[in-house]
Amino acid sequence: MSLAQAGFSKGAPGESTADLLARFGPTLRVDIGLTRRVRPDGKPDLPLKGVRALIDTGAGGDCIDDDLAKSLGLPVTDEGEISGVGGRHHAYIYTARIWVPPLNRLLFQPFTGVKLTAGEQWHHVILGRGFLRPYRLLYDGRSGQVEISEAATE
Repeated sequence: MSLAQAGFSKGAPGESTADLLARFGPTLRVDIGLTRRVRPDGKPDLPLKGVRALIDTGAGGDCIDDDLAKSLGLPVTDEGEISGVGGRHHAYIYTARIWVPPLNRLLFQPFTGVKLTAGEQWHHVILGRGFLRPYRLLYDGRSGQVEISEAATE
């Protein structure tokens, strides 16, 4: 069974793990690219490693920072209007591979380009409710710990 910790294990002096979770939200480290190589252990080897991804239960879809997608040369495969806290705006849709090592999961799908870096956000990827669908999410705000595990099958 896959299990990922998306909380925080330590903070700066005077800052608790609960403080970090409240400030940044549940976070996983992911690898990103388009063309993948396969390591000897059979797992994907994507060029950009350790990118911060926000686990966002308020997001209907999955997103990637627009500037990051452009810098990686990810192809624009669609475009359209999206809406969020900033209202409606035009967005490009990029195709990418994202490897989530602690869950042993490879995503190869469209990601909506959003202005995370331009908005001074800490994360470069947003993984929403569709990503979470096969998992169980336990959020402990008091301890600063978040656990994502495979949902038990009935």
